[in-house]
Amino acid sequence: MHRIVVIGRGLIGSAAARHLAEHQDGIACIGPDEPDDQDMHTGVFASHYDEGRMTRYVDPTPEWSITAGHSIRRYRDLEDRSGITFYAPVGYLGLGVPESDYNARCAETGKANGAEIEHLDAAAIRARYPYLSVTDDVDGLVETGGAGFISPRRMVQAQTHLAEKAGATCIRQAARAVRTVPKGVEVELWDGSVVQAEKALIATGAFTAACGLSPKDLGLTVFGRTTVLVRIEGEASQTLSDMPTMIDTKVGAYILPPIRYPDGHSYLKIGVGRPTDPRFTSLNELQSWFKGDGADVDRQEFTARLKELFPILNHCHVWLTDTCAVTQTRSDLPIIDFAQDDRIAVAVGGCGKGAKGSDEWGRIAADLISGNPWSTKVSREKLALPV
Repeated sequence: MHRIVVIGRGLIGSAAARHLAEHQDGIACIGPDEPDDQDMHTGVFASHYDEGRMTRYVDPTPEWSITAGHSIRRYRDLEDRSGITFYAPVGYLGLGVPESDYNARCAETGKANGAEIEHLDAAAIRARYPYLSVTDDVDGLVETGGAGFISPRRMVQAQTHLAEKAGATCIRQAARAVRTVPKGVEVELWDGSVVQAEKALIATGAFTAACGLSPKDLGLTVFGRTTVLVRIEGEASQTLSDMPTMIDTKVGAYILPPIRYPDGHSYLKIGVGRPTDPRFTSLNELQSWFKGDGADVDRQEFTARLKELFPILNHCHVWLTDTCAVTQTRSDLPIIDFAQDDRIAVAVGGCGKGAKGSDEWGRIAADLISGNPWSTKVSREKLALPV
């Protein structure tokens, strides 16, 4: 019997497994590898099957800034010890508009957590980033130092490698059910086998409710999000070579600079959360979404916005879409709490920005399931199960 089993090997789950394994024995982590062929895959998916997620200290919510800061400061150590690189500190630019206080709130939390920030007016934005087309009413918030992007795919690989190196058992399957038994918990896998442990931590993201894994209703809303990727070649490659990660408050978009993907090409990516994003409650719905191309209306609108903001992209001719899922909680913070006495806990809810602080969220969850004292400035009550 294992001491603690972590169910879910995404960004938070793999981080929790590493933190647990590096401080105690008897740790197991359950979660499948990325499928070789998504179209033929009949199991679960994950949004970390990608090469780019933003990371930065600045955030309008203090809790996200605190956890991101702790995580960013550990990235290089994780890379060095795992031998897997996943972090590129290319900087961050927030494009603000007069009707939004997003940059002001980001600057406040950034300063409180030691971020290196700078304010720019529209003229200064054009001078520093001449490839951007912005109107005179736009302001900019720049973060240097730790801000940039991570490869979520490779970060999970690094966390998993270090967890196994520390002695954790990695079971590369999906969980079908979790239940308490007289001496602890048991996890039924998709092949019908059972894993036994004293305690379980559920970190299964968008598939938590769809697979019925939590013993308590977490009040999650799972959205499907479409992203648009444009292949960067020729003149655009040189023009955008120093591009930072960006938030465009005009349309509520995150934009990532050219990043090399497994097909050998570099792509610039945009993603926007919209009220019309589809919602999913079943496994079949999520499987269909991850196998699909997303929403065509999003493709058209996101493409138009990128060409407006980056005129050089009018000369790029390969445009693609991809899909991911956002697990939203009522509090807009992860839920990290016990869901059944002290044997089953959950660490769920990236809320569209969980990647950057995932190592710290995983550490908090590892402390919780281990029975350690609460050791973060983030209030425990704010991460509690919904009432």
